[in-house]
Amino acid sequence: MSIIDEIPESHRDLLTSPLTAALTTLDAKGRPQSTAVWFIVDDDGSLKGSITDDRQKYKNLNRNSDCTLLIIDPSNPWRTLEIRAEAELTADPQKATVSKFAEVYGVDEAMLKASGDNRFTVTYRPRRVVTNPPPQP
Repeated sequence: MSIIDEIPESHRDLLTSPLTAALTTLDAKGRPQSTAVWFIVDDDGSLKGSITDDRQKYKNLNRNSDCTLLIIDPSNPWRTLEIRAEAELTADPQKATVSKFAEVYGVDEAMLKASGDNRFTVTYRPRRVVTNPPPQP
């Protein structure tokens, strides 16, 4: 099943547009840590990110896979999509996910590939989706 199928139609554009989300993870003491991240809906329909193993968010997710992605509509800050998820980390030595980000976000692929040696793909497995405003019946 695609992540798109789990999102109300009223908010699907927030997933399919090249936006920035706030990724919140939990540190070793259980305190929240938030970081701005990019995301894509991959060809297999899953929601993915890309991180390097020298970043705090990697360390947090490697220890505790619970996380939340919050996407705010840039044209209407009252319209949001929150995805509470479990993150799965997969080594990406070829930086294949980074290539997809370069295409979606229209940035130089070489610049993205130059950042960080040990890159991982993050697959966000949704546990709960919260929209604001709630979808109308």
